[in-house]
Amino acid sequence: MKKILLAVMFVFLCSVMNVYASGLKVGEKAPDFSLKDGTGKVYTLSSPKFEGKVLSIIYADPDEKDLNVHVEDALLKDPGLDRNVRYVGMGIANLKATIKPNFLIKSIIKSKQEKTGAVILLDYDYTIINLWGLQNDSSSLVILDKERICRYVYNGKLPAAEVEKALSIIKEYQVK
Repeated sequence: MKKILLAVMFVFLCSVMNVYASGLKVGEKAPDFSLKDGTGKVYTLSSPKFEGKVLSIIYADPDEKDLNVHVEDALLKDPGLDRNVRYVGMGIANLKATIKPNFLIKSIIKSKQEKTGAVILLDYDYTIINLWGLQNDSSSLVILDKERICRYVYNGKLPAAEVEKALSIIKEYQVK
């Protein structure tokens, strides 16, 4: 019995470690996805809205929607970001991480879209967590270059130095 229990625990531990080891890393191409916005429109990383642009993606549990609001503010205020041609912001709401009803989340998303101008997509079933290995019940920032290579990833609340680093990476890859 002990051997069976140990074997089960070993398999579980290996699978958990594999999930964390297989997360999106800087320098790797980001796996594509297909997610809808609040109106039902489907987006992928190659959607025309994002094509040829550097992407900053905030993936957040709706219960943690304000954890990185200082990042949103910095992205909005920085005059060095070419929002017309070379850069676009995106949000992805991790709907499975919350017990809030979808109608309430869609209301929150609408207000965030009005504030930031970002496209905000809905992840109903951990699509991004499974593809990119981001943290559940938190907020993450991912920056992808025009070829969808990951140039930056940070899970949790970004300190001021990390916000500056993220902004400089976006500016660097806008012109490459």
